[in-house]
Amino acid sequence: MNGFLVLGRAVQNMLGHYSSNLFVWTHDDVFKVNLLGSATLLFYRGHYLVLCTGHQIRNVDPKDVSMVTEDGEFAVTSSGYRAPLIGPDGMDCDLQDIVVFIFDDACEKHPSLRRRFFKLEDFPPDCWSDDIVAVLNYGYPSQDQLYELYDKNHLGSRRRSTTLTVQSQPQDVTLLNLKPLQDLTFDPDGLSGGPNFVIQKSGNNFTAFFAGVTVRGGRHNIYIVKSRYIKGLLDAAIDL
Repeated sequence: MNGFLVLGRAVQNMLGHYSSNLFVWTHDDVFKVNLLGSATLLFYRGHYLVLCTGHQIRNVDPKDVSMVTEDGEFAVTSSGYRAPLIGPDGMDCDLQDIVVFIFDDACEKHPSLRRRFFKLEDFPPDCWSDDIVAVLNYGYPSQDQLYELYDKNHLGSRRRSTTLTVQSQPQDVTLLNLKPLQDLTFDPDGLSGGPNFVIQKSGNNFTAFFAGVTVRGGRHNIYIVKSRYIKGLLDAAIDL
């Protein structure tokens, strides 16, 4: 993983650290933040980037999208965001729902945040390769989260991990349809914006790659935007 050898039994837990609740600062003294599902944290080309979907922040001022530090004392807002205007070949597609927030300033002020970001260097080969072992999905279902700010000034952030296989290629080329090994036993609402990683056989070893971001799904399948299309969006956000 990122050029390091990792014990197989540790991979699933380690990759989960690169997912997060999507926090939104409310400017309220009691109910300080809202939880709006999941987010993907990537370190790419020297920048700290938080990805989510546009439908998660439909009624939110983008400047209020935040990260909470480990001590829970600060909600750190981003320094800007980018979203694509059109998809590949000018077609409407789910890629247009991906939003990229830039957290460089926040990570400079709070260096402990940096280790939450997955170092993105290599992208997975063909998604239909026989070398794929599994896809790992991470997210924060809405019904699982503990929102106890009024009584206890406490947030309980609960992450789910799901193992999936590649099911089909939708007509939208930016998407991939994944099927859980077993139907989800929880309400998937809140998984949007979360990361997916693919484990692929590479010679005598196995390699973990960033596979994409969840955009929608149900108990029987999950749709993600593929990382190779997200790469173009990340490059555009940084170059702008």
